[in-house]
Amino acid sequence: MTFSTRKLLAGLAVVMLSSSPLLASAAGNAYQMGLPEEAPGAELIKAGQFKAGIEQAVSPRQADTDPFFRQLSLCVAYSRTADFASAEAACTEAVQRAGTLQAVPRSAKREMRALALNNRAVMNLMAGDKVAALQDLMLAVKLDNSELTVANLQRLTMSINGIASTQVAQQAAE
Repeated sequence: MTFSTRKLLAGLAVVMLSSSPLLASAAGNAYQMGLPEEAPGAELIKAGQFKAGIEQAVSPRQADTDPFFRQLSLCVAYSRTADFASAEAACTEAVQRAGTLQAVPRSAKREMRALALNNRAVMNLMAGDKVAALQDLMLAVKLDNSELTVANLQRLTMSINGIASTQVAQQAAE
């Protein structure tokens, strides 16, 4: 088990990243991606230095880092730079790698896969594919009913159904 995997098992610290600079000001309404703090390049990505985060994640110095965490970093960073072909490859690789980790409890693998699916869903939304995003978010919620994935699924469902969040708040108040 790598250091990063042990760190994840101790508690998943997720860095929230809004899916779009336009949505960043309305953080309560933004789709969110998650990235464990220990993932290579996470601090740079969190600071908006996406290209530097990508360079750090692919650096030969990261060779002993678990590939899942590298791919998760690349998924987020490529998404934020609108390099959707690279983001798709990295996100899909992270989803696949989450299930192959050795010496990791099944529950942690489910959480990790759900996080990777969530990130791929947000990337698909940024690329304009709501159908793929909905499929990924539904599976992510089924694997791990986390606040992050549930909130993203609710936002997408409301968007698809044409319900604005202000309408939902007004309906709840009535």
